[in-house]
Amino acid sequence: MSMMCDEERTSIRPPPSPHHVETGFGPVLGASPVMRQLYPVFEKLASSSVPVLIEGETGTGKEVLAEAIHEAGDRGGPFVVFDCTTVAHSLFESELFGHERGAFTGADRTRVGIFEEANGGTLFIDEIGDLDLPSQAKLLRVLERRQVRRIGGNGLLKVDVRVICATRRNLDEEVEERRFRDDLFFRLAVARVELPPLRHRHGDIELLTRTFWQQMGGDVAHLPAPLLQRFEKYDWPGNIRELRNAIARQLALGSVVLPDRKSPEARGTADWIDNLVAQSLPLRQARAIITSELERRYVRHMLEIHDGDLGRAAEASGVGRRYFQMLRTKI
Repeated sequence: MSMMCDEERTSIRPPPSPHHVETGFGPVLGASPVMRQLYPVFEKLASSSVPVLIEGETGTGKEVLAEAIHEAGDRGGPFVVFDCTTVAHSLFESELFGHERGAFTGADRTRVGIFEEANGGTLFIDEIGDLDLPSQAKLLRVLERRQVRRIGGNGLLKVDVRVICATRRNLDEEVEERRFRDDLFFRLAVARVELPPLRHRHGDIELLTRTFWQQMGGDVAHLPAPLLQRFEKYDWPGNIRELRNAIARQLALGSVVLPDRKSPEARGTADWIDNLVAQSLPLRQARAIITSELERRYVRHMLEIHDGDLGRAAEASGVGRRYFQMLRTKI
């Protein structure tokens, strides 16, 4: 974790004391040592306006952290989200910079872009590593000039936007392989923070489970101890998102199926289904669990083999983009 200010680089380091007892930074929760040492860093980032790059696996809570940093800061403008995986490359410029009426076929009205919407606040760009090189060049130009021009427009509009980005990719490797511009990388990575996966956050499962259970309307007094024990033994490859979804299934269906600590592929699909059948659940409930798990694994696989491009993944899946995006929100 470090800060780079153009030609000068200074480190952001948490205090050496291991006795920091905070259990959260806004909605970012965790009492594990690996999380406690990050909270002072988050506080420093919130008090500044430098660009931040948040790195971590899918489901670790990168968007939640970005909004927490925004909320803890003093920027009075909005927190606006732009997900690079949900917008076709051809529409990138229109989405971020807006367009004037009549700028192109179908532009029947003026549209304000994301940068204008976020003026005075924070723009969170999710999965920045999925941008193609032409889009990266356009984004870099705006960040350097702090001005946008709507498509079809003549004038330049000044914008005051703090940019926080997130990625599941290793951008150092992406830069090395020339898939990501090094000048844009250095512009965005003034400060870098890596969120640890849930399997490395020892002691946080119970805190998160109790919190989500209560948030979803469950009575913590009725949280089954065996369920909590199962949660503690599981590796959570889908991280906090998977944990939250598991709790939602438990509250809605009365049971939740967790794969072995081994990867699902190593354990075998038949074995997983046999264990589910052995629970003697009603057919409709068992079918719903299997369908949900199939969709989760399928969408994750299709996004992986298509480099996170939602449009290509949906097309290869033989379903509409909107439906595929709906399925993606479940994983």
